[in-house]
Amino acid sequence: MPVQKLSVTTYMADVRNLLRPVSFMDIAQEIATIGAQELHFDDSVTVATHNAVWVLARMHVRFLRMPVRYEKIALETWHKGISSVFFLRDYRVRDEQGNDLIDATSSWVIMEKDARRMLRPDGLTDIIPPDPQQPGHAIETPAQKIVIPRGTALEKVADHPVRYSDVDSNHHVNNTRYTAWAMDCLPDSLTFDHSLKEIEINFNREARPGETVSLFHAEADGAHFVEGRVADAQIFICKMTF
Repeated sequence: MPVQKLSVTTYMADVRNLLRPVSFMDIAQEIATIGAQELHFDDSVTVATHNAVWVLARMHVRFLRMPVRYEKIALETWHKGISSVFFLRDYRVRDEQGNDLIDATSSWVIMEKDARRMLRPDGLTDIIPPDPQQPGHAIETPAQKIVIPRGTALEKVADHPVRYSDVDSNHHVNNTRYTAWAMDCLPDSLTFDHSLKEIEINFNREARPGETVSLFHAEADGAHFVEGRVADAQIFICKMTF
């Protein structure tokens, strides 16, 4: 089970010298790749055997305490097996004293590269074990489908053309960018002065170069919702609590 030890660098920190939420998403993505490599079901294996790649579908993160700039932290991750159509992976960040700082769970699918369609887990058990790598959970319940409360009016905030800095080697917007876009949709008085406590995010369709993602925001039931759309198709939706 991979454990990555690192210090919170200046480029990972925000205006208050705390870890940016998107910086956690960046390092979680990297350690997930390392974890898949150690279990021999990373992209090089899936591409070789099924012409497919991993795609993050859902994520749920709880920030118990944001690490500060230059603080040393340890991030661990583990494969939690299969639930319905999803492959599950959990993450935990601890400080040097062993205290939990961040808990997270994620749900992944495997997408065929050419057809851009999801492959079902029952057809991939030759390379991906259905059983958890270890017992235990960072967050016990898998990340859920996000539904905006009925009657909530979304307000358009911005249009974001998909640019070079958004796109990864799968030729679509990297999942971490949506967290950055969502945070930028919120009032400065909220994001500059308060810490994010929890984020849930669903990635429902890929956005690709040449497309423009329209961003919408609403506040309801004590949470902030940000939705990204291309035409009438929902690209992502997230729920954030401060």
